Amino acid sequence: MQPGTIRGLSRQWAHGFLFLCRSVLKLTYKVEGRENLPDGPFIAVSNHQSLWETIAFLVLFPNANIVAKDSLYRIPVFGWYLRRSPMMKVIRDKPGKSIRSIIQGSKLSAQERRSIVIFPEGTRTPVNGRQKYERGLSAIQKATGYPLVPVVLNTGVFWGTGARMIFGGEITVRYLLTIPPSSELYNDLDQIENEINKQKDDMAD
Repeated sequence: MQPGTIRGLSRQWAHGFLFLCRSVLKLTYKVEGRENLPDGPFIAVSNHQSLWETIAFLVLFPNANIVAKDSLYRIPVFGWYLRRSPMMKVIRDKPGKSIRSIIQGSKLSAQERRSIVIFPEGTRTPVNGRQKYERGLSAIQKATGYPLVPVVLNTGVFWGTGARMIFGGEITVRYLLTIPPSSELYNDLDQIENEINKQKDDMAD
């Protein structure tokens, strides 16, 4: 089965997941800032609060290469999908090997003109928590030259890290203004991190 076919099937499965969230959990979502997405491939840089976005982004960013930690590859069926799509693997306890994997995957994505999705916090982070961004984002920028699209979401309000309950409501997924490689902000990851955190805090209020 070809990778494109596998990604298409995974989107259908993700649509089913979102349907169950909507019909059973009463958990819906809205997207703000669609007009900010560039016409060509880009790097979506998102905060990470829940399992929800791990699956929903298969629908929101079709055919994108999602940077995923190696533990997800051990999940039956889902791990098979990650390997065959293919997606980029992050090996948490081997940073050097991780960067090589990310660079290789980024170059392949650029050849195929696939967008890339990264959660630079590296793990799910509580609504009011902070996690310093990891260096994989810089490697992707250098390997692709893609513009950046900061993405902010508030899934943790409804489906938090380690939560025993999932609450109904409307998740907000917000695309901020695209940052082109020519911008002075492009390499200022601290400022990008601060802006995402600021908007994340505003959503949590």
